[in-house]
Amino acid sequence: MIAILGFLARLSVILGFLGIAFSSISDMLFRTDYLGQLDNFIDLSSLNFKVLVGLLSIIYLVIFLLSYLNKLTKYSQNRKVKNKNGEIEVSIKTINETSKDFLSGQEIIKNSKVRSYPKGKSVVIEATVDTYNVDNLNEKLAEIQNKLSDYVFHSTGITVKKVR
Repeated sequence: MIAILGFLARLSVILGFLGIAFSSISDMLFRTDYLGQLDNFIDLSSLNFKVLVGLLSIIYLVIFLLSYLNKLTKYSQNRKVKNKNGEIEVSIKTINETSKDFLSGQEIIKNSKVRSYPKGKSVVIEATVDTYNVDNLNEKLAEIQNKLSDYVFHSTGITVKKVR
């Protein structure tokens, strides 16, 4: 919502500048009187006009500050992993692909959809799987969850908080 308001505020400022530029160029080149008509229409010394301009300025300032704060506080979807050689950044897409590759290699799983999201310094992996009909399915799925957590940790270095 804040991003949309910020976009609309910027758009209205740009369109206002374009309108003034068009009027100025038109007045100079074609000898029109658009700016004069605008000046006659709006009394710049009236209190109502000053209050309106002040309120619009405050609204624009608040929208700009909110959109700027939104950009500053937006959390990255990537996770940083530190090791002895330095620091690398692993994207959520990489974690999804790694998880999907692991799940496709399991013999009881036909198909899988993986979605993960950051949670603190770790990630939560949500996997929806289609399985073959086997005995002890719950136990085997719990075992696969544990193996998936270990596999993602060893492959990427990122701690998995939960596998669903």
